[in-house]
Amino acid sequence: MGVVTISEDQKLLLLIGTVFLIATVAFWPLMTVFVWAIALASALMPLHKRFLQRVKPSVSATFITLGVVLLILVVSSLAAGVLYADLEFIGSMVAAMVQGLQNTGFSAFLPTFTAAQLSDMPETLVQMMLQTLLSTTENPMLFLLQIIILFLTLSMLVYYGEQIWRVLTRNLSPKLSSAVDKMAEITENTIYSLIIIQVSAAVIAFILAVPFFYFLGYGHEFLFATMVGFGMLIPLIGAQLVLVFFMLYLLALGDLKGMFIVMFIGYPLLSGWIDFYYRPVMMRRRVAVHPVFMIIGIFAGVPFMGVVGFIIGPVLVSLAAIAFKIYAARTRTAAVGEESS
Repeated sequence: MGVVTISEDQKLLLLIGTVFLIATVAFWPLMTVFVWAIALASALMPLHKRFLQRVKPSVSATFITLGVVLLILVVSSLAAGVLYADLEFIGSMVAAMVQGLQNTGFSAFLPTFTAAQLSDMPETLVQMMLQTLLSTTENPMLFLLQIIILFLTLSMLVYYGEQIWRVLTRNLSPKLSSAVDKMAEITENTIYSLIIIQVSAAVIAFILAVPFFYFLGYGHEFLFATMVGFGMLIPLIGAQLVLVFFMLYLLALGDLKGMFIVMFIGYPLLSGWIDFYYRPVMMRRRVAVHPVFMIIGIFAGVPFMGVVGFIIGPVLVSLAAIAFKIYAARTRTAAVGEESS
């Protein structure tokens, strides 16, 4: 019986693999943070490459990271300011809906409030939002630490991303390297579509919503536009839920004309064409798989993997599709070779 010997290179790889395995197990609670950092770095890498033509890599990585942080803070602050300024109106909308639809078939879909809560609806909404925020994290300081780790990791990945990828792929065989490059390209394009195109869709929805709600005549157009814009960040269902909420409000007020305007003009303008034309067309330009596969990935990923499933689900589905294409091309080439011989 022969003795299996392990070369020095294999021992080194085993040692390195063990270190990475231990690190993965130790930092597993932060995997969601790392996945989002990788996704953001991948989506922002084209911007980083453009900046490299003018500035050093360290300056570009720092500028991009700070820019993302500032953009998120500014947008979040403006949205919070709009919601807070219209909190009284939002409370009156919810109260009108609950009271106006309580004896209809829509009552089963509405939240239940006590008389005291209805009488002070703004305070009730604030308490509900605070409870929702607190339920997302048991330790606010730990959540803040995760945010800091997210952006520090993002900065390092933007700075070292290309170098890390070259090290990981430089010793691959030509055939394997070709397959890995195709999978890396589809992954990068999928993530780009999920983040950049999703954000652009939200911006377009916000811009279109301002004049629509202005001419509808109920005022508070920036409130409704903000709700539609943030709703658009949730694929396929977010903006629709906001519009359904507004239609129920109009129905509770007895404004059937306004409800039908929102249904037949507002939905196609603010959501329909974006969901079924703009987003699929833009995704098709970047991703070599049908957009339906990405939608399947989102709907399959989020329920089973949580927030991180928004990224992992579509990426896995896209990788499976491109892997099948690579296999089909390989078997077709082999069949042609056999026929020619």
